[in-house]
Amino acid sequence: MEKNLNSAKIFYYEVIRKPVKPVQDSILLQIRDTSQRLESAYSRFENECNEDLLDSIIYEIKSLKALYRYLLKLAKEKGIECGDIAVFSREVI
Repeated sequence: MEKNLNSAKIFYYEVIRKPVKPVQDSILLQIRDTSQRLESAYSRFENECNEDLLDSIIYEIKSLKALYRYLLKLAKEKGIECGDIAVFSREVI
């Protein structure tokens, strides 16, 4: 019985709950944060009327898109899968 419990623990911690490396965790957190910031910037853009603020938001969106593309490319190079996070839904080109 004890052997089965140990096997179950090993299976749980090594297969189901794969350990996340700190670098992977950091990159995934940055991707999530950038995605949320992009959604927020687009929301502000859609609701803003002041021309000067619109220019500022447009530059912010361009900057965040460049950062987002970089982070996705970095994650791909390091073999990090981003399947468990909500990927930014708008075009990032």
